Amino acid sequence: MRYRPLYSLILLLFLSPDCATAQDRAYPVEGDGIRSFLRRWNRIDTSYVREFRELNSGRLNESGGLVLGRIYFIPPLHPGDQFPAEKPSGQPVDPVIFGKEYNNVPVRSSSLKGACFYLISGHGGPDPGALTRVDGRVLHEDEYNYDFILRLARNLMSHGATVYLIIEDEDDGIRDERYLVADKDETCMGDPIPRSQIDRLKQRVDKVNELYREDKTKYDYVRALEIHIDSRNPKRQIDLFLYYADNPQSRLTSYALRDKMKDKYDEHQPGRGFSGSVTHRNLYILREMDPPAIMVEAGNFQHPLDRRRILDSNNRQAVANWLTLGFIGDFNNSR
Repeated sequence: MRYRPLYSLILLLFLSPDCATAQDRAYPVEGDGIRSFLRRWNRIDTSYVREFRELNSGRLNESGGLVLGRIYFIPPLHPGDQFPAEKPSGQPVDPVIFGKEYNNVPVRSSSLKGACFYLISGHGGPDPGALTRVDGRVLHEDEYNYDFILRLARNLMSHGATVYLIIEDEDDGIRDERYLVADKDETCMGDPIPRSQIDRLKQRVDKVNELYREDKTKYDYVRALEIHIDSRNPKRQIDLFLYYADNPQSRLTSYALRDKMKDKYDEHQPGRGFSGSVTHRNLYILREMDPPAIMVEAGNFQHPLDRRRILDSNNRQAVANWLTLGFIGDFNNSR
């Protein structure tokens, strides 16, 4: 008789109207974010994150994350999805995040098979990064960082690489507009981005290091890259430049990327010259990451000529293409 109250509680739990079967709910494990929690149940599409938040309104912590020991509802599977998955794709990024025009990722080669990348779009969420005004519009750095990183991710995947997007926005996708509309709904792999700068940086570093602990023995080549746009004196034009961590592989990769950019500038704009630089910087985002990490600055947001590289979608794609070629060359050299 002493077990009757517990039995009744369990029965009540699973007969409640918002729970159809026991598989519809589960507990998170240590280190889980929303994306990693959903991935275990083969809810890969980024739209599952929004559905999860709606289902679990009131169950998340103050920052919108998961609480250990608390049970969470799992969104129903979408048509065509199943659990367990028939064949794990091995690709963490669902191409739907690239948007309707770009969600078909072509297979161009297997040049980067065995390579793994953690791609980070600078700023996002409550932090727009640098601002600039063009034609009466206020433009936000983080929107352009994100477009650069999506184009690079799609390129790397098309050559066989495994790619993680650390910062995600399920609504934006790759955009060909000159003026990218700003929002604040970016997440860090499904988790809300904190307001505090050090918390934002730590969140990204922790996500990368957590992934790297598993990936470092699975891949021949692992790199982390974060993209930013600089903001300085409007009279100062700058070419793309790179920062590397206190790591010999980080340094070599930075120079490989810089050299490829220089070659492409010389090819497409002969006589112009290229002044992009490579520098060691003791930045938190580079210093605290376990894999070799590089930061790219894609130009000066305040300079009108640099903005041509940033605002024109063809130029954003060219930067992504040339960085991809740089990575392919560096990957081959590393072997």
